Amino acid sequence: MIIRSWRAIAGSDETLAVYADHLRRTTFVEMAELPGHLGATLARKVGGQDNELVVMSFWADMESAAHFIKGDLDDAVVKPSTQKLLRSFDLKVEYFETLVSTGVATDAGSANTTAAA
Repeated sequence: MIIRSWRAIAGSDETLAVYADHLRRTTFVEMAELPGHLGATLARKVGGQDNELVVMSFWADMESAAHFIKGDLDDAVVKPSTQKLLRSFDLKVEYFETLVSTGVATDAGSANTTAAA
């Protein structure tokens, strides 16, 4: 499984709520339609300031992750409306290959259907 990771800072709680809703209604829905997509998550840094975020998407392999790429492999895809919303964001993404996993992070090719509370 490939993990695609990207970081941003939302700033206010209001901005975080708007961004989370945007991901839930659009970006995550669009990604779910792509072959090899296994899931995605938005997380906020515990004890962090300014709502520091990481968005991770999970893919069966690099070929699948490439469906989301527009430009260089590590270029972040950030819509203009999102750019205006967030305080700051990384221009690059990182890719990680899963070596060992358990629980929520499932093996490549088998999507986890358990919803988190």
